[in-house]
Amino acid sequence: MFKTTLKKKSSINIIPMIDVIFFLLVFFMLFTTFRTTPEGIEMQLPKAVTATEQKSENFIINIDSDGNYYYEDQALGLKQIISEAKIVNKEKSNLTIVISADKNTRYENVVSLMDGMRNVGITRLALAADKEGS
Repeated sequence: MFKTTLKKKSSINIIPMIDVIFFLLVFFMLFTTFRTTPEGIEMQLPKAVTATEQKSENFIINIDSDGNYYYEDQALGLKQIISEAKIVNKEKSNLTIVISADKNTRYENVVSLMDGMRNVGITRLALAADKEGS
């Protein structure tokens, strides 16, 4: 006649939550210890007193100390970079090419890039440098 209803006591299992918190802690500890530059390429630009801030919409080419060319964090050959710049130059008038070369880059690499740009009709070229004293 009478039914007995036993209420089961509910309990919260916190071990999975502790595991998730531990994994997040380890992830953020590892993530913050990696040293990277904004471009992803370790570069030491030469210093100049008259260096000025450039617009980010310029066509920026990075050259590392080994003479490798980079455009948008992607390693490309000299001919590929020149053809990319030629395409962008057709889309945008008054395109400025900013050459950001490591201070230990061979002068030959910079001159080859500048010469290739001028051969395709791009004459607005700039060299990147860090402001002296910063």
